[in-house]
Amino acid sequence: MTYAPVIHYLKQTTIRRSRLLPVPGRVLVSPGQKVSGSDAVAEAINPTGHFFMDVRSILKVDTDTAGELIQRKKGEHLAKGDILAETGGEFSRVVRAPIDCEITEINSGVIIMETRGEPLQVRAGLPGFVRELNGEFGVVVESGGALVQGVWGNDLIGAGLLVMLCEKPDEELTLRQLEASARGSVAVAGYCLTGEAIRMAAELELQGLILSSINPELMGLIDNLHFPIMLIEGFGKIPMNSTAFSIFHELEKRDAAIHARQWDQTTGDRPEVLIPFQTQALQPPEVDEFAPGQIVHVKLPPFSGEVGTILGLNAGMTQLSNGLRAPTAVLRKQNGDQITVPLANLDLIM
Repeated sequence: MTYAPVIHYLKQTTIRRSRLLPVPGRVLVSPGQKVSGSDAVAEAINPTGHFFMDVRSILKVDTDTAGELIQRKKGEHLAKGDILAETGGEFSRVVRAPIDCEITEINSGVIIMETRGEPLQVRAGLPGFVRELNGEFGVVVESGGALVQGVWGNDLIGAGLLVMLCEKPDEELTLRQLEASARGSVAVAGYCLTGEAIRMAAELELQGLILSSINPELMGLIDNLHFPIMLIEGFGKIPMNSTAFSIFHELEKRDAAIHARQWDQTTGDRPEVLIPFQTQALQPPEVDEFAPGQIVHVKLPPFSGEVGTILGLNAGMTQLSNGLRAPTAVLRKQNGDQITVPLANLDLIM
C-alpha cells in the first residue's frame, strides 16, 4: 500500500482549518461568528524575560522588614514607575518598577517580575465562520470556495481582488505586467527572474503575489517583504501547471484570501489561496492512496510542474537513471506522452 500526499486544486469545496495557539490563552470569537482572514481568533500572553528586585538590599533592611514594606501582591500588573515598596517617614526610600511588568513571585523580600511583549495571536487565515472552539487554544474555521495550494510561502496573510498578470502559465513576470491596476490586489503571475519585479510589487502594495516559480537568488529579497508570496511550483524556471492556472483564470476579479504559510510535510499544511463563494461540497481528504486513473502533479525534476494521469503502478522497485531504485508509476501527460516517475515525486490532485 503506497500512500500519496495530496495537493488541492479545487474549483469548489468546503474546507476546515484549525487555528491553535502553542500554549493556553483565550479565544476571541464565538461559535458561528463570521471572520476575515486577518482577524485574530485567539491570543496568549507572550513573556519575554524575567528579572528580580531584592528589596532587602535596596532598602538595607532585614527579610521580615522587607516583607512588611512591600506593597504589591503576586499576579499584579505594574506600569513603569509604580511603587513596589517604601520605608515611609521624612526620608522615605522607595523601590519602583523599572518597566511595565507582572509580579510572578514574592519570597523572602525578593520580588520576581516578568516582562511581556505583544500578545501572541493566531489569525483565521481565511474568510469564513467559526465552526468549533478548542478550549483555551483556538478554533476551527470553515469556509467554502475554490482552493489552490502551493509548495512554498513566506508565512504572511492577505486578501484582495484576484488579478491575472499573465496570459500564459510560462510567462516571466515583468515590470510592464505590474501596472497600477494591480495595486492592492492578490496578483497571479508566472516565473519571477529579477528583483526589480519584486520591488515594484512592494511599491504597488499588493495584498498577495502568487507565482509559478522564482529565481532562488531572490530569497534574501523576499525575506524583507510585508505582503504574502506563494509559489505554486517551487524554485527555478517552472511553468504553472494547467489545472491551477485555469482555476485562477476562470475566477479572476473575485475576492481571494491568501495564507502563505510554510509547507509542513508532517501535518500536510500547505500555503493556499481560497476564492470564497457559497458551496455544499465535501471537505477534501488530506491523504489518499495512489491508484490508476488518478490525476497527479509532478513536484520534482526532470518533469517539475507537469500534470498527468496514472496509467499504472510498476511492481516492485524501478531502476532510475541516477542509479537509485524506487517505487514508480507510469503517467500519461496532457500532451499524450508517457513517462515513468518515482511516487515520491508526485502529489495527488484532489
